Amino acid sequence: MGEFAYGGIVFNEEGQVLMRSPNNHWGGYIWTFAKGSYEESDITTEDTALREVMEETGYECLIISRIPGEFESDTCKTKYYLMKPTGRIIDFDKETQEVGWFNPDEAFEKIELTKTKKGRRCDKEALIRALQTMKELNETCG
Repeated sequence: MGEFAYGGIVFNEEGQVLMRSPNNHWGGYIWTFAKGSYEESDITTEDTALREVMEETGYECLIISRIPGEFESDTCKTKYYLMKPTGRIIDFDKETQEVGWFNPDEAFEKIELTKTKKGRRCDKEALIRALQTMKELNETCG
């Protein structure tokens, strides 16, 4: 993977977060967020994030906001976007064995299953920042 990966942390109307279980628990991740590297067909990093979420979870999404910060795992640094699903769902790709919606407490429990300390910290920090971003947006928008 290049210097950066781009991904999405997706929340539905009920406040649940979308997570994926990578095939063969790649990189020690049992549950994580969709992310991947920029491809030539992507015009922007937002395109990369939206494409990766669609490929790895099957959910078409809209970007609500950028999530501040860079989150470093064992394999790369990731920049995330806060997203919501459009309602269109396709089959996810072979990189994913399962997807699920979890309330934030459950999501933090799923993150704890990750085998590497750096991977756990990366996803935990990203989810905390995503929840903060969502809260700030809700306060701003009323």
